[in-house]
Amino acid sequence: MKEKFQKVARHLYLRQYKTAAGDTTTLYYARFVCRLKRCPRTFPLGSSLDGAKDKLKEFEYWDSKHYDFDLDAEHIVRKPESIEPEPKPRDGKSEPFTFFEWAAKFQTFDDVMRKRSLTDDLRMIRLHLEPFFGAMTLTTIQREDLSRYIDERMKKTVIRCGKASVVKVNRGTVSNELSCLRRMLNVALREGYRVTVPSFEDLIVRTKRGGRALEANEQKKVLAVYAPWMRRLAEFAKETCLSEGDLLRLTDDMINREKGFIVPDGGRKKTDVEQVSPLTARARAILDEIKAERRIRAVVPLNGRVFTREDGRPITKDMIQAQVEKAIKTTGVKKFTFHNYRNTALTEWARRGIPVDVAMKASGHSSVQMHKRYVDLQANDVANAFGTAEDSKIVTGIVT
Repeated sequence: MKEKFQKVARHLYLRQYKTAAGDTTTLYYARFVCRLKRCPRTFPLGSSLDGAKDKLKEFEYWDSKHYDFDLDAEHIVRKPESIEPEPKPRDGKSEPFTFFEWAAKFQTFDDVMRKRSLTDDLRMIRLHLEPFFGAMTLTTIQREDLSRYIDERMKKTVIRCGKASVVKVNRGTVSNELSCLRRMLNVALREGYRVTVPSFEDLIVRTKRGGRALEANEQKKVLAVYAPWMRRLAEFAKETCLSEGDLLRLTDDMINREKGFIVPDGGRKKTDVEQVSPLTARARAILDEIKAERRIRAVVPLNGRVFTREDGRPITKDMIQAQVEKAIKTTGVKKFTFHNYRNTALTEWARRGIPVDVAMKASGHSSVQMHKRYVDLQANDVANAFGTAEDSKIVTGIVT
């Protein structure tokens, strides 16, 4: 018998085949990935198109309620029109939540909602943690599962601007995801839900360095190919050591022009640590350029943001990444990320002899260890500091 299986509409498929007698048999099926366990489902809907559409609506309704189809799989497959009433939701205490259920509950707690990095955390949960841990209950996640997660993630490539790149996922990135998972489990434990928190010892590792600094010639090359809004954003980041997220949320009331510093509201976006960034002469000039241009164009920025597109609309992280990728491809400058402008700022401050305590306050670092990861001094910096290069002239201990 020769079969034919084709898509009719969203989640609705047609399967036709000829019997030994030569007759054509037609059956309709519901095919979708269920929301609760993120696994593919296929259920027969009968031979009538109208009837199939009605039954499909039932399946889509129960799926929207995160129904666990495995609880009644045999019954559903045989008689999809007779789905039992929606089961009583798990409360997480008498019966443990699945990770999917807890991910939805987790973001409702006050301290979680107050985190400015919540958007990034939820994206991490949705894209990476849910597909792997989603169907597991909070009492069944073991250390072995964490190791398997690391192995699987390290085989993946980085997604940039919605497209898969050839760059492998960094071990530090996976550690950030495990840190998020650990926070989620600890909150469940704190709130009295049934949960087993496995040991994360030695699984959350940090890279020895926090990236690289762009040298002066590299900065000049990439600035030349940036769009005007990106050029200002990059220069301002290098001058102030503000991160991408803090730059995009920066407003005028966080800037003290009289005293010459910037204090992001509530501290850094990711860590809540207080940051007092310097308002340098170049940073002031950039702010003046933006204001002058907006007066000419009569642009009112959304929510009073300092950095926006020319028409006042928000700048997105994908737009920034696209500009960086364009600069790398066009200029031949070796791989870097926008976050490396923080490395660049701290490295240049170190070369100028800015005291470590002051640089830490200006960058929003709470530990010397983290601070050192961002300073990217090279061998020639040592030679320049001591005046030991052949082209250096030392006079009574002073390098000239």
